[in-house]
Amino acid sequence: MSEENTEHAHPTLRGDGIKIRAHKRLILKALQESRCQLNLSIAGSNEEFVSIILAIDSTDDWIELDELADSTGHAALLEKKHYRVSGWLKGINVDFEATIIGHHKTKGLVRYRSTLPGTIYQSQRRSSYRAPVSIMSSPEVHLILSDNQVVTGQISDISASGALLTIPGDSKLNPGDKIAQCIFKTLDDKTIIAEAEVRRQIDTEHSSRSKIGCHFVNLDPPTTQAILNYTAAVERLNARRR
Repeated sequence: MSEENTEHAHPTLRGDGIKIRAHKRLILKALQESRCQLNLSIAGSNEEFVSIILAIDSTDDWIELDELADSTGHAALLEKKHYRVSGWLKGINVDFEATIIGHHKTKGLVRYRSTLPGTIYQSQRRSSYRAPVSIMSSPEVHLILSDNQVVTGQISDISASGALLTIPGDSKLNPGDKIAQCIFKTLDDKTIIAEAEVRRQIDTEHSSRSKIGCHFVNLDPPTTQAILNYTAAVERLNARRR
């Protein structure tokens, strides 16, 4: 999958990253176990692709990455070898660079073997990657307002920090309004319940529908991780459809 998006370009790497081997391994292990989506860029290319960490060598000599769905990205990664990734882990942005040292197939899928990153950088940013939700799989979202009114809509895109929702045009939700519960199901039918606040309202061509940008608030770690996992699953589904 490729994504040309300058808005979500990687920040410049700083010189105060994590270099201690044991600390790096803990971060990589957390990325692997949570199956965090990694936005991957390749030396010499302006495009971004999506992967995840599949395995970490017990002696810390290498990591393995999942196959890139985009054939152009696959070819470029094997040719250039040097890459950089950025992903979200419990609200923290994780960045590192490394080099592909080989690849092999397991059950028909390519796994890229990579060196360990020399340094891992962590930072907090205001925004996170938003995954567009296909109209074919767009789940219903039920919004429970403070006056117990219920608004039913669909998710248009989602990220760890918020979502763009399509709702009936007569719902009268405005920036600043609180949503006591934003309820939706993931692709594997798990229910997510989050508190949210309306940040913006977007005019549409059809007066019967409108769009609102919502920011999730007061998230606990399990809910944050559930939303991150859902966002990654949606983007991987998008990649297979391209």
